Amino acid sequence: MTISLGTLVFSRLLAIIGLLFPMVFLPIYAQDSPPATESFSQNEWRIGVLGGLSRLYHSSAVLIAPPNANCCAYERGEALGWWGGISGDYAFLPETIEIGARVLFARKPLALSQIVSKFERFDDVDNYFTLTRRFEYSAPADFIVGDLGARIQPIRAFPLYLRLSADASFALRSQLPVNEVETMLTPNALYPATNSANQTNTRTTALLSQLNFGISGALGVELPLGERLLLGAEAAYRYGLTTVRRDIDWRTNALQGALTLRWRFLPERPSTPTPAPPTPIDTTPAPRVVAKALEISSFSGAPLEIQETIVTQTFPLLPYIFFDSASTVVRNRYNPRIGTTARFDENALPKETLQIYYHVLHIIGKRMRENPKSTLTITGTTDGKEWSNLDSRQILAMQRARAVASFLTGYWGIAQNRIKLATEDTPKLASSDRYAEGNEENRRVELSSTDPELLRPVVQYRFLEFTPVRQEHYMAVKLQNADEAQSYKGSMQALDETFAVTSGVSAPPARLPFALRRKFTAKLSQSLGNLDSADCSLEIKEKSGATLTAHIRVDVSTIKNQYEVSRLNLIVFDFDRDDMVEANRVMMRRFVLDAIKPNSQVSVTGSTDRLGEAKYNKELSESRAKGVQDFMRRVNPAINFQEVRGTGASSLPFDNDLPEGRYYCRTVSITVQTPRGG
Repeated sequence: MTISLGTLVFSRLLAIIGLLFPMVFLPIYAQDSPPATESFSQNEWRIGVLGGLSRLYHSSAVLIAPPNANCCAYERGEALGWWGGISGDYAFLPETIEIGARVLFARKPLALSQIVSKFERFDDVDNYFTLTRRFEYSAPADFIVGDLGARIQPIRAFPLYLRLSADASFALRSQLPVNEVETMLTPNALYPATNSANQTNTRTTALLSQLNFGISGALGVELPLGERLLLGAEAAYRYGLTTVRRDIDWRTNALQGALTLRWRFLPERPSTPTPAPPTPIDTTPAPRVVAKALEISSFSGAPLEIQETIVTQTFPLLPYIFFDSASTVVRNRYNPRIGTTARFDENALPKETLQIYYHVLHIIGKRMRENPKSTLTITGTTDGKEWSNLDSRQILAMQRARAVASFLTGYWGIAQNRIKLATEDTPKLASSDRYAEGNEENRRVELSSTDPELLRPVVQYRFLEFTPVRQEHYMAVKLQNADEAQSYKGSMQALDETFAVTSGVSAPPARLPFALRRKFTAKLSQSLGNLDSADCSLEIKEKSGATLTAHIRVDVSTIKNQYEVSRLNLIVFDFDRDDMVEANRVMMRRFVLDAIKPNSQVSVTGSTDRLGEAKYNKELSESRAKGVQDFMRRVNPAINFQEVRGTGASSLPFDNDLPEGRYYCRTVSITVQTPRGG
């Protein structure tokens, strides 16, 4: 992301204020602050004035005004604003906790900016050039802001505080005049209408929401100028919760800096009481009770067993790229770091389904470079609700398709004539718009090709997979005087991370379980089995406050699986469907012929995402699994099926908060176990 000069200067200004303010005023604070014995414990009121600057960050999808309506849309913009007002706070614990309110006047201009480059024809001959223009959208906007918040000063001896608040902004004008300026950047030409590099385009008005809401977090320093007067500096970030415009989704966040001046209403100082005469001290020694000492007699455990399995795994590619609402920006997760394109190797990708999927554009780019005659169709879609009219949604869908195409042409150097762009208002196989998740899944780009090589699955052949034999590992604990234990905590470490933890109150059980984390399995595979021991520690806190610890090194033993495993996770189903598309039939036929031997044992498991009713999902997953079994029997009637079942949404293998996670859960997984050497 490019950082503007204004943002850079503003952030540096806040940093300078934050550094210089305590350096200048802390000596004054140290000299003028009353001693701790003179502080007041009573509650107190504080009123003040404050003001500052805001760096506003706008995001929206406003179409650029005619005659460029078919060109593109604005996405982001920045502006400088200012604000000021009054505050009132009530200190429950002076120098510790306050609640308060602020009433402010704020100028928060609306601003968007977009640079557009288009390949244009120069004359009737085949001469072309790149036309680059900058479009700038601006409108003044004033608000009355009400802010409620709480302030905490964690360390009373140091005047640094944290303030969290929520605000409501009331627009003083519901309709704003809009100024939109178009500037020619390249080529060096002038607009005929203005005889300059700039021209103003026609725009009517911007319609503001009556109210919009946000939340803020601030860090500040406040120091006394006297006994009652306080001077402070504050840096904050505001996150907009609702749209600023009532006719379009427009979000505004802000980085803010401010100075505050407050007056303390101090209570009357309490009179100093006359000290009472000292009470005679009883020097008679109290009888001493000696508690029985807690001891860890032994801490031991059997070797941690890891299973080594030879695996061949087929990862089908989900040919969809998903977008945020009203956005045309390809998400960062679709551009993972790969180094140079020349060194990219899909066989070296992580052996995890979603990590492979996020490399889909790199995989297709590499395959198109290796197959120069292949072509790709990119179809942009919307959820049918992002814009109020069909023409605007078609523009949005086309911009999404172009964004993906630009990635392939710019990063991988694929020629534009090998990429065909198309649009649909909603996907042909759309997810249900009854769910918010369905709308999210429909905001996408679909990838297709007549060349099956481009979208074939990624196959990783005969790699070693290491997994714990059991999901829990047990350690034996023996204690002396266990009743003196208050709590315990244990951990197991290997491969530079803690992979198992346990804890509880009172004494640990004699057979102490350590649950192995799922991330440990992935780390094991990355280490290629180079693990011969793990560190295990046990910490017991006594009722007296003392702590006992024990450490032991546990051996790790590797057991070779007698079976070689082949896996296929089919992306065979769209939303609420149990029929297989032809591409998956071809893939599954090849898998059956290559992976299944006469002595192989086959398991088929169907699953769904979390949407819908549990009973219906269970039946749908069973139908999917049965359909796959029937197809496999037609290819090879002699298959030995050990298990065919549907789990519904009872065990979700992928994150269902992500659209791609839900798609990869709508699957049938096939596991084939074949004896080694068979």
